[in-house]
Amino acid sequence: MDHHFQIDGIRWLWRYVRLRGKAIGWTYPAEPNDPKAGRKILIDSGLRGRSRLEIEIHEFLHAANPTQSEEHVDQQGRDLAKILWSLGYRLPTEGSLDRLTPTRRTK
Repeated sequence: MDHHFQIDGIRWLWRYVRLRGKAIGWTYPAEPNDPKAGRKILIDSGLRGRSRLEIEIHEFLHAANPTQSEEHVDQQGRDLAKILWSLGYRLPTEGSLDRLTPTRRTK
């Protein structure tokens, strides 16, 4: 299923697909020679849980900050995913993009 989001005022295609090889996410900026080729983010559809959250953040950061190094994006993605996960943010049901909501933890 395709989703479209505005990132920094620019429309992006967000798609979950089965990626080949070792890749689990890709961010494709617009092609300078083909302005009709849209920007897209691909996330491996097999990801679940915190790994999925981390890659979603990671690829968003590439789209929002295209000049940042891979190492910087990696660290920020891991840090934010760890914070959100520890606060209880989860998808309401796996595979759903309805919205992230904090879950209540009982002690």
